[in-house]
Amino acid sequence: MPSNPHAETRTSGSRAAAAMREIGELDWAADEIKADEEDDPVVVEPSDIGTDIERAEAAEARSASGNSMPPTAQTAVGCAAAAEEDSGSVFHRSKYPAPWPLIPFSSEMTPTIHQKLELQMLPQKLFVHDPWKLLFVNGRESQIETEASGDEGKEEGKEEGKEEGTEEPKEKEPKKRQDAGAKWTAKKDIIRVYNLQLSEANAAYLKSDWLTSELTKLPAVTIEAVDDGSGSGITPEIVAQVITAPGPHVVPEGHLYISPTHKIGVGHHSVVYEAEWELPRPVFVPSELCMECLMEEVVEKMQGRHMRGEFPYESCHGTRRSQRSAYRAGEIPKMDPSVAASIRCSEQVIPAMTLVMPHPGEDHKSQRYFTRPSKTIRTRHYEGPKVELNLGIKWQIPASGTFCAHLEAPAQELHTAKVRVAAKLSIEYDRHLGCEAEHYQSFPQHLSEHWSGYNIIPPLRNPVPLGAVVPQFYGYYVPETQTESSSTKVPYLSPIMLLENCGVPVDPKTLDEADTEECSSLFHRLHKAGYAHNSIAARNIVVQPGPLSELPERRGRDGTRAKSFRLIDFGRTERMESSRAREWEGREIEELFPSSFK
Repeated sequence: MPSNPHAETRTSGSRAAAAMREIGELDWAADEIKADEEDDPVVVEPSDIGTDIERAEAAEARSASGNSMPPTAQTAVGCAAAAEEDSGSVFHRSKYPAPWPLIPFSSEMTPTIHQKLELQMLPQKLFVHDPWKLLFVNGRESQIETEASGDEGKEEGKEEGKEEGTEEPKEKEPKKRQDAGAKWTAKKDIIRVYNLQLSEANAAYLKSDWLTSELTKLPAVTIEAVDDGSGSGITPEIVAQVITAPGPHVVPEGHLYISPTHKIGVGHHSVVYEAEWELPRPVFVPSELCMECLMEEVVEKMQGRHMRGEFPYESCHGTRRSQRSAYRAGEIPKMDPSVAASIRCSEQVIPAMTLVMPHPGEDHKSQRYFTRPSKTIRTRHYEGPKVELNLGIKWQIPASGTFCAHLEAPAQELHTAKVRVAAKLSIEYDRHLGCEAEHYQSFPQHLSEHWSGYNIIPPLRNPVPLGAVVPQFYGYYVPETQTESSSTKVPYLSPIMLLENCGVPVDPKTLDEADTEECSSLFHRLHKAGYAHNSIAARNIVVQPGPLSELPERRGRDGTRAKSFRLIDFGRTERMESSRAREWEGREIEELFPSSFK
């Protein structure tokens, strides 16, 4: 602000480029002009979980690791108490091909899910396999864990004579190891039944007529017209209505497996475990559409319509009905070239932007500057009749035996798929977990999305990446009523919140300047969304190798974006009512990461 020498204005590179272009001082905006030519930001999706699952299953099948659950095991892996006699359930033991079902946590290849799941994809009922009674989080949790594994030695990190009810410090990271097979095969399974509990707004959304109509809509697959080389395009464009992919509109059942040796965090009010989450396969692995099968049915239906004379061949095809039998099998009826049907290509030329400026030299010759290169946008248009066809199911579902000869059949026909998530439990009478679940459901969508590019987040001075701010939310579950009489004392069972496992707490001493600025920006982006975190601490920032768009084994190799940070623990989070809360948290952020504000 020229009128106020003490004021400071911050802006983006594209705005600076526009301003410099307007006043003609482009020599000073070379970097901004280059940035102005970059693509607009887009959402960057994590690597496909379906691909990760299929790769892990193929590797497990080849390894012959011997991790199969024995038929005589006491743990009912793959079975729910309510569904053990239901042979039609996808979780029934008979539905698993060898070597599945696997002993929980016996495979190191089970992938961690990072993708968003729509609300209707969250299981309505959750069967929790808890042989060690970890759900009794009532202050005696550490005693229960030690007692549960007493015949196998004391739990690591527990000291003899430790006072009952005390907790480990949250900063301590427990040693992680795979469960020994004897644990799960020897322990008798205890299955607890939980129900999905959503916020009032999300529960109403799931029951809305709008969502029901959206889920039942038939997506259109357009088969483009074929140009015969003359430019006339004599094949009609076909709009094929394909039945919605057979992914479940509602997921009635899911299974969760938790183990004391996979604890990943303990706080004053909660404990977090890495858990295995098993759901019907279409939730994670979408069915594939075979285009060859689709084309075969298009040909068949086109020929049938032509033989029945169900569309105006005289006007569309230049063909008389007496010629209907002239078409050979396997061909889509063609139109007469004289009929106005064609594929045209239009071009939109955006000219280069130039600016002529006087040169300050002695010859006073003007200089021409190119501020934006020319660009040509080509668009294909079909002009002519269109045919709409309603087609049958051509989705490939190996587990149901629906698989055509055109695509390569998978080696295993599994009905379910398993991923790893974070399961957060809370102590009795504590309300933080329920509040946190409400916040996750109210956060704007962009807080859990990864965006390309960089941005300046005031009061920071340097651009920072735009990764997700918060983990993905996979549901809040509460135990079913376990007594018929209200006068009967019901033992406390913790509710369960399922989240994306985003890594381990950061150590500020190991972060470089770019890392500290990115961590600081997460809190400020939360402020921009209208929330105060109310628990600014390094333990509430977690990090994992990135970028998440890469396959798991390739993450952490890119030196420019080798880490993925996220905020956690929103039990005390509140909506920001005034700027005072932002200023207060701003000072706390600066104390935590002072180098970000120098």
